[in-house]
Amino acid sequence: AAQQFPQFQWRVDFLHRYRYAPRGALDPLPLLELGVQEKIARHWDYAIVIVPNELRARQRVHTIGVPSSALETAVLSTSDLDRHDGARRSAQMVMLSLHLLGHLWGIEHSDVGPMAPPEAPQDLHPAPFPPSQQAIIVDRLEEVADQRLEEQSRQQWNTWRFYWLAFWADPKSILIDVIGYAPWRLPFRMARLTAAAAVSLLILLLTAEAWEMGVTLPLPRLALGTLTALIVATGFLFAGQNLGQISRDVGWREQLTRTRLVVLGTIALGMLTLWLVLFLFSLLVGWLLPDTVLLRWIQAGGPLDRLLLFRHAAFMAMLGVLAGALGGNLEEEEAIKASLFFDEET
Repeated sequence: AAQQFPQFQWRVDFLHRYRYAPRGALDPLPLLELGVQEKIARHWDYAIVIVPNELRARQRVHTIGVPSSALETAVLSTSDLDRHDGARRSAQMVMLSLHLLGHLWGIEHSDVGPMAPPEAPQDLHPAPFPPSQQAIIVDRLEEVADQRLEEQSRQQWNTWRFYWLAFWADPKSILIDVIGYAPWRLPFRMARLTAAAAVSLLILLLTAEAWEMGVTLPLPRLALGTLTALIVATGFLFAGQNLGQISRDVGWREQLTRTRLVVLGTIALGMLTLWLVLFLFSLLVGWLLPDTVLLRWIQAGGPLDRLLLFRHAAFMAMLGVLAGALGGNLEEEEAIKASLFFDEET
């Protein structure tokens, strides 16, 4: 990386930690959290945790690396690298490190260069980043190289001001990381959250009182209630799953704040996706039900105004999101952290 980007001053520190026996498969999540702790304590921009053990995969059959752009940290396993040729092993480790760093810099997979998917260690060959990717990396590194917020001023911070400034210090990369986590898939990866939302929705759709309340709720209250439900659900999942407890470090740290903003943004868009899915499902059910049944449930006379179904669907989706947040807190903490923190299993 230093050869391709000489305009930046690079410093690579190596730190040995003897926390695990060099045998058996390890869960990448605690290793990522360990890397974050060291990164924050030593004021590094990025950290790669290298272990000789195999990594325990969650989605794939096997993995040799796990990057996390939210944590700006990655885990690398050398268990499958060349054990007989030291020079070849070092080259493979460098290329795998560049691949993982590419994910931290927001680079997608490509057919050439370090971002070519390494399906096997034999696929790891020395190659530079192509010019199109170099431009993205330079832009990202320039933002990272800026002085941290806590280093710029000794003033007394408050939570809202520090989070606000941390977001506007690097909004582009934060939004890129949020989108990179595909938050629209979050409800489908959290089975208990989706199940709680679906069950509550099915019950409410068969309840006459819910229909009557949904079609008569004023639009301003419905809009305010929907916004409140999304905020409450996001905060409930974030706090209930301890997603803000990333490091033992205390005080104001821009890196930690940035990570929390990425996680909050991912959850918020995930809850918005859940709301949209529930809204469309409720609307479909309303269109399929006979007018006579709906008129009896909402206690209305005369022809049915189908536009009321949109209001009712929004009300159902609002309640479903709140129920889903309750179900989401029943998810295993490690599983939801892995869904939010892992970019991929390489």
